[in-house]
Amino acid sequence: MAMQAPYPSNKQPHSSSDKGARRRMRLLMMIVLCFVVWAGLTSVNQAEFVRSKKAQLSILEDKLALTKANNEKLKLEITRLNDSEYIEQIAKKDHQMIFPGETLFTEPDSPEE
Repeated sequence: MAMQAPYPSNKQPHSSSDKGARRRMRLLMMIVLCFVVWAGLTSVNQAEFVRSKKAQLSILEDKLALTKANNEKLKLEITRLNDSEYIEQIAKKDHQMIFPGETLFTEPDSPEE
């Protein structure tokens, strides 16, 4: 019996350079895959961070609007307090103060049912 070659004549065994190229390609693909996974996770984390900051911004903008409205009311109150007639009105209404010769009339509290 004739001795057969370990490989068929039309097929060449994989050379070591082919194996090295495959290993390098596999390593490169693993690096690319790791980078894509990292980039995806970073993107998701940043999107969640931005979403939470937008919610905080909305809350703070609402607070700012309320504060501005309150500030306008207080400015109006300051201008009104510079008016002597308004001060007299407040003194009579809230503190039951009267001028000499005036009579203070108060309404009795109505009983609540």
